[in-house]
Formats: sequence, structure tokens, C-alpha cells
Amino acid sequence: SSCARALWLVARRRTARGSGQRRAMAVVRMRLRAAALVASLAWAAGASAAEELEAAAALAARLEEAGVGQVVRFSAETHVGEALRGGSPVVMMHGMGDFGSNPMGMEPLRKSIAEEAGAHVRSVELCSRREQVEGCPTEDQSNGFLMNMDDQVEQFARVVRSDSELSGGFNAIGFSQGNLVIRGYIHRYNDPPVKNFLSMHGVMMGVAGLPQCPLGVPGIDLLCKSVDSLASHGIYTPFVQRRLAQANYYRDPKHIGMYLREGHFLPYINNEVEGGRNSTYTHNFRALEKLVLVMAADDTMVHPKESEHFGFFKEGSMFEMLDMHATPWYVGDWFGLRTLDEAGRVDRYTT
Repeated sequence: SSCARALWLVARRRTARGSGQRRAMAVVRMRLRAAALVASLAWAAGASAAEELEAAAALAARLEEAGVGQVVRFSAETHVGEALRGGSPVVMMHGMGDFGSNPMGMEPLRKSIAEEAGAHVRSVELCSRREQVEGCPTEDQSNGFLMNMDDQVEQFARVVRSDSELSGGFNAIGFSQGNLVIRGYIHRYNDPPVKNFLSMHGVMMGVAGLPQCPLGVPGIDLLCKSVDSLASHGIYTPFVQRRLAQANYYRDPKHIGMYLREGHFLPYINNEVEGGRNSTYTHNFRALEKLVLVMAADDTMVHPKESEHFGFFKEGSMFEMLDMHATPWYVGDWFGLRTLDEAGRVDRYTT
């Protein structure tokens, strides 16, 4: 089976109870531990930091080639000097399968933006230990799958607050899944504040399916088996919601009730849960100076791609699409999107 098949089918049923479920969950836990630790612990045998970085970059390339990685590729000559500093600082958040210090994309892009903007640029890493805010490429990469979105947002906040150059606020650039991390930070923290937010192909309203995670592919087989095993137990079960990032923004348009009851992240930052709406989330989002949404016209990773523009399937349908302006979250201004748009602070582009 595949991740996509599991996410489309098993969200429609509950996991069977009893000893059989407990045994199955134990297997998943073991696979999860293996997937999360295999890369990071392998380096304890004496491999250097450079070798760890190289291996993480190779894994990112394989994930991208397999169609399950939201990986940035970028190459440019840069000549950044301290004398160029003076622009507004920038924070970047990578997507699924990528990592903040990736030498084939995120790191050269960071340097290029620093040069062009004359600014300090921080590329956030998702380290597993709360006290660590950088230097964890393999953890950063695996945590894009196996750290839930609530914890990713908390780590983003820790990284930002640990950097004194960001204390006055910053501009944010997100890539695919990383945009929901930034959104979560804005709604829940926004201190220091995000001034301008550029979303590159962001899963802003979640997804109704994930691309197939192929089994049997060297280098990514263990990770795919872990994700596949998790999904097979029901995407909206508490066990999966606590352990799989992608489960936290799986928005099944045919089972919105289950999504609202069991989802751990997206329903809350969207202010979709009756009785659980948070005015602070709306206030913080309305404080943005500019929100730029970029959608990829031929995106095969984000389904539906219109989520990148805050559109989505109409409730009850997997085919009828609502543009941002026709959605209930826009019309009702659930989290401040309409306020921003009517003030001329939302720009939408397509690549």
C-alpha cells in the first residue's frame, strides 16, 4: 500500500480496538524509532558533520526524485559581507524531506537572499532536543515527517527567539509544509512579529491526499514504511495525530466532522472549531503587513493545489473547488484573511 492510498481510505474508519491494535501500534512505534534514529545515531560511530550533511542532502535528493519531498534546489554565486547588513532580517522554513542547512538548495538560497536584501537570514532547523536550535541536519529532515505540527511550531518559536538579530521582527519565507509552521507561529506567538510573509507553494488550507511514498526504494524505504504503517491505523486517530506531521493538515472534505473532532492542528489555527475559536489567532494574522501567496499551476505534491491560494474543495466533494473568496473561512473572516485582503495586503501569484 502507499501513503496516498492509506490517507484517502483509512481516514474513513476507526482503528479496531483491543490487543490486536496494541500489538500493531507496538510495531509502528519500533519502526518510527528506527526511522527517526537511524540517520542521527549512525554518526555516533565517528562520521564527521560534513559526512552527515552530505548524507542528508543525498536523502533529500532521493525523496525529491521519488515525488515525496518538498525540496528546494538553488545554486548561485554569492559574496556576502557584513558591510551589506542593514535590511530587514528574514527567516526561512523548509518543506517536507528538506532541511535548513541543505547545501543543494536552502543554504545557497539563504546566502543569496542575505546578499540581495543586505540582511541577516536565518534558516530554521527542527532539532529534537528543546535546547538545540541548529546543527541537526538528519533530525531536521526526519522531523519534517515525524514531529507533529504543534511541536514544529514550538521549535520554530524557540529558534526565532534565540536569535537576537530577529528581536525587532522579521520577514518570513516558507516552502510548502513550512508555510503552515510559519502560520502556526503567527497565530500562536508572533513575538517577535512576522512583518511580511511569502508563501511558496504552501499547504495553507491543508491537503486532501498525499503523494505516494514508494516502498522498496533504497535510502527512503524505512521512512516510507514508517509513514505507511502510521497512516494504515487511521489518519485521525490520536496516535497518528501525535506522531505524523502530514496527518495534522489532512482535511477530508467528505468527513469534515471527523476532521474537526480529531484533527490536532489545522482546525485550530483555522479557527474552525466551534467553541474553540481564538481571537488572538485572528488579531496576530491581521497584523501582517503583506501576505504573498504563490501557487504552482502544475503542482503534483499539494492536492488540491488551490490550497496554496487558500482555496479548497467544497465540503462533501472531492471535485468542486472553491476559490478563496467563496470559502466560509474567507467570508466569515475566521482568522483574519478577509480583513487582510480587503486592506490590499494579500497578493496571489501563479508559477
